[in-house]
Amino acid sequence: MKVLHTYSGLSPRLGGPIPVIQGLTEHLVKRGVRVTLFATTWNTKGEEGIAPEGVDVRVFRHDGLSRFWAGHSGHLRRALQQMAKDYDLLHVHGPWNYPAYAATRAARLANKPYVVTVHGTLDPRRLQYKRVKKALYGRLIVKSMLNTAAAIQALTEAERRIIHRFGVSAPVVTIPNGVSLEDFLDLPSREVFEQDYPHLKGKIMILYLGRLHPLKGLDLLIKATRLLAIQRKDVHVVIAGPDTEGYRGHLERLRTVMGLQERVTFTGLLTGRRKKAALSRADIFVLPSYAEGFSMALLEAMASGLPVVITPQCHLPEVAHAQAGFVVEPQAEALAMAMQRLTENPRLRTEMGENARRLVAAKYTWDRIAEQMIRLYESILRQRNEPRTTPS
Repeated sequence: MKVLHTYSGLSPRLGGPIPVIQGLTEHLVKRGVRVTLFATTWNTKGEEGIAPEGVDVRVFRHDGLSRFWAGHSGHLRRALQQMAKDYDLLHVHGPWNYPAYAATRAARLANKPYVVTVHGTLDPRRLQYKRVKKALYGRLIVKSMLNTAAAIQALTEAERRIIHRFGVSAPVVTIPNGVSLEDFLDLPSREVFEQDYPHLKGKIMILYLGRLHPLKGLDLLIKATRLLAIQRKDVHVVIAGPDTEGYRGHLERLRTVMGLQERVTFTGLLTGRRKKAALSRADIFVLPSYAEGFSMALLEAMASGLPVVITPQCHLPEVAHAQAGFVVEPQAEALAMAMQRLTENPRLRTEMGENARRLVAAKYTWDRIAEQMIRLYESILRQRNEPRTTPS
């Protein structure tokens, strides 16, 4: 089976779908699928993008229209038009970027089926961000793109319902994201992260890992930290992630207003061993999102054996069912109360962290996810190849 995946860019700074694309395509290759990945130089700023092992990666130069349409590239469009016929199926990541539009158009012209993964981007709260542009683009392009897909991948059951409410009639299949559990079994020692941040010694470290974005609920985290700081002097919050939206200045001002300069640290983007060092040093992981697709950082934290505090908008109710952490409403008081319960009970942190790792092993490894994706691909191709019968 030959499958062509597309996305706008492959910079690790972009977060979101990037680690998903890497993990999924690598494990598809391990199971015998021949995978090609098309992307552009959009937003790379001269840095190297991801290079999934065993995947034929082709990166095309973006052009000036990328300012208005992420990843716009005439080079990529022409390559898709020439090569779509050579693949059994196309898999498009994110409906809002130009490569998604170009790939789905090329697939239709070549009479090839395609799958779309929307990666949480149809959540009503996310649609409010750049609302006018998304309303117009969604009506003119995205709905048609989705309705002519062979299947749409939802990451959660909640997202499946959201996709249907968007007005989509194409089949929707729920297949979550995954992680490679083995990557988080041999983490650096806790002291490694303290070499860069010595003020963490002796502190209970609460970690947020992800983009600095208004929808991530980081304002709530800072306000909750202020409430927690009244009760405990040994807690420190680390906010790690890239400032892709220019939001860090607002958060730093809020930190100052709350008097938390000595209690909250911003590290910027952490990748590779530095990210693993942060996960190793952390005692609690927090994701207080107002809207979320399916967080890779959350899965990585659970795979690292951390208890988690999340909101219902993270769409992972299994956290509560498996007693892997707390699911609380996106309110500072509720967030502070959950964090306090964990800071006061080391045994509870350990038990919930072990439950979190078991949950990932049972449901969210890339081996399992790749197997589900291949079954979806095979089902689509089998249906297309079945002879059509005409009524007598």
